[in-house]
Amino acid sequence: MRLLALLFLFFCCVVPSDWSWAADRIWLEPAQPAVGQGDWYPRNIEVLSGRVVALDAEQFRMIPEGQNAEVVTSAARVLWIEPEQVSDLEKSMIDFFKEGKYAQSLSGLPDALKSRPPVWRQQWLTMLSANSAWLGGRPSIALELVGQLDRRPLPAMVVAWLPIAWENGGQPAAVVRAAKERAQDSSAAVRLVVASWLLSSADRNQGLQIINELVKDSGTSKAISQLARVLSWRVTPPPQVAALRPTWEKQIAALPMATQTGPSRLLMNKLRASGQAEEAKRLQLSFELTPVYGLKNVLSNSLNQ
Repeated sequence: MRLLALLFLFFCCVVPSDWSWAADRIWLEPAQPAVGQGDWYPRNIEVLSGRVVALDAEQFRMIPEGQNAEVVTSAARVLWIEPEQVSDLEKSMIDFFKEGKYAQSLSGLPDALKSRPPVWRQQWLTMLSANSAWLGGRPSIALELVGQLDRRPLPAMVVAWLPIAWENGGQPAAVVRAAKERAQDSSAAVRLVVASWLLSSADRNQGLQIINELVKDSGTSKAISQLARVLSWRVTPPPQVAALRPTWEKQIAALPMATQTGPSRLLMNKLRASGQAEEAKRLQLSFELTPVYGLKNVLSNSLNQ
C-alpha cells in the first residue's frame, strides 16, 4: 500500500528535478535519410554524449557534450539513455533486478522516486518495477503500475518495457487471475498486457477479443494499437507463418526501433515453432545486439517464472 500510495502522489504531481552538467550517454535510432539521399546502405545507431534536458512522448531534448545549443529530435528515436548521475537507490533496484531478486527490486521504487530523478527516468524505473512485480509473483501490482504510467503518453523507450508476454508459454494462476480482474480496465496499456497474459491461459479467446478491440478502437494510441496487432500473431497456426513472415517483418520494421525487441522475440518464437530454424537463428543474432538495456533478458525470464 505504501508503494501504491506514493506512486499515486507522484503521478498526480510530478516535480522535475534540477540538473547540473553531466555527461549522459544516449543511443538513437538512425535518422531517416534526407530528401535526395539514398538508402542503399544501412545507417548506424547514433551514440551521443551530453546532458539530457527532457524526454517525453513526442520530443527528446539534449545538449551535446562540449556545446551550448540544445538539440531536439523525435522521442521515438531514443533507444536507451545511460545517465551519468544515478542514485545508489536506483543502482540497487537495477542490480536486484539483474540478479532475479524481484521483490527486493520492487521494494526500492518508492525511495528511488523520492530522490526525484528526471521524469523519463521515473517512468522507466516504474516500468522496470512493473516487470519485477510480474516476474516476482505480484501481477496485480504490475498492472496497477502500468495503469498509473498510462495516465500520460509515454516515450517509446518506456513503452518497450511493458510487461507483455510476447512468447507462448503458460502463466501462473495468479497472473491469469489478475489479468481477468483488469480485463475491462480503462487503460489501453493495461488491457494490452492483460491480453498477452490471457493468451497464455485457457482464456486465450478473451485475450484475443481484447486485442481485436484495441486494434479497432480509434481511441487507442498508435503505439498500443501497433503492438496489439503484433501480439495477435501469437495465435497464428504454424503452417501459416512462412507465408506471413515477410509481412510481419515489414510491420516490425515500421515500429520505433526501441519497441521492436518484444515483437522480434515473438517472430523468432513463431519461426522456431514452424520449423524455420535458420530464419529464427538469423533473427536471434540481430536480437542479441539490441541496445535496449536488459530487455532481451526480461523476455527470456518471463518464460521461466
